Amino acid sequence: MKHNKKFWYMLAPALAGALAIGGCSNSNSDSPEPSPDPIIPVEPVPTDPPVITTTSAWSAALQTITLEVTVEHFTPSQVRVYPRGIDGGWVETDDSAPFSFSIDISGFAPGDYPMLIVASDADAEVEKNEVVSINGCNGQQSLCDRGYDQVRFVTTHNAMSNATDGWTEPNQNWDVPAQLQAGVRGLMLDTYRAGSTNGLGQPEVPDVDPDTGYLCHAICLIGKQPLVEGLQEVRAFLDANPGEVVTFILESYLSHELTAAAFDEADLTHYTYVHTGDAWPTLGQMIDAGTRLVVLQDRAVDPDYPWLMNVWSHAFETHYSAATPADFSCNVNRGTPSNDLFIFNHFLTGVFGAPELAEQVNYNPFLQARIDECEAFHATPANFVTVDFVDIGDAVEAVNALNATGGF
Repeated sequence: MKHNKKFWYMLAPALAGALAIGGCSNSNSDSPEPSPDPIIPVEPVPTDPPVITTTSAWSAALQTITLEVTVEHFTPSQVRVYPRGIDGGWVETDDSAPFSFSIDISGFAPGDYPMLIVASDADAEVEKNEVVSINGCNGQQSLCDRGYDQVRFVTTHNAMSNATDGWTEPNQNWDVPAQLQAGVRGLMLDTYRAGSTNGLGQPEVPDVDPDTGYLCHAICLIGKQPLVEGLQEVRAFLDANPGEVVTFILESYLSHELTAAAFDEADLTHYTYVHTGDAWPTLGQMIDAGTRLVVLQDRAVDPDYPWLMNVWSHAFETHYSAATPADFSCNVNRGTPSNDLFIFNHFLTGVFGAPELAEQVNYNPFLQARIDECEAFHATPANFVTVDFVDIGDAVEAVNALNATGGF
């Protein structure tokens, strides 16, 4: 179809008006304009606070504590440790990870010490207070580098026979755990087999497995404790006190096999020490090795149980049958004076021991003077200062004072 130009000239204004009307209609519509998307605040990425953790390892032989410091959620360029707290004025510094500190503790008395740890970079620092337990060796740092044969040990005669547990005619008031807590480190113990016949022609402990071991004194009728139970008490003490060395001196009426079985059942064998050379180790070396229990007994050595050592191969003793203080002497009873260890018996005996007898001899200056006399006589330390009723008198104080002065 053909259209003339006039037609298009007439149509153009109409189309323009229609478009204009349509545009105005849309702009004046009641429909709301779309709102912009809300602005959501951006939460900062959470950061964990810095955390300082430490682990410590003690060497009794070196008299050091090694402190390993780990810092999480913070990268320090330096870590400082104030071993006696910030007021102590002594600072150990490590400028590179891993952060490790070897702290000389020879001048620290045993106890708990607050150590301040400060980790820092160029802009910030974080700190933590840490309480570190420092052990001595048998209560004194000076004993850590002293040979076992140069140390004195408070020792209880018939340690198992005690009033606390109701024994008849006991030799001690305290039970063994209390003795150990008070500072006793040598225990004289008597071991018996339940099925053995006593002096009355009866089994020592009837109605039990005859191979059961017991702690008794002379006859189990006047007092007894299962051997395993008694050994477990000592193991609990050693577990809880990693700086302590303990000695057993056994009067044994058990076979090696039964004794060893009881130690195994009590989980005590792993603590036992075997002496294989001429020189005794230091207490620190024994502690670091975990062999903190010396077992001496009056039976021949069985090579299958080398830790059950014969007492008279290693020790000698003074007489133990004194009835009055005048009966005491420094003369040798059993063992050879050239042996390394000296058992210094210092108790009076009637038929049995008694507190009133201990009252006569357990106090200074008498006790101290007699130790001095016999140490000079034999030119060796009184390694096992052996008393009845250790709670009476000055045995613990006298031995601690002597150890503080040195060996011999």
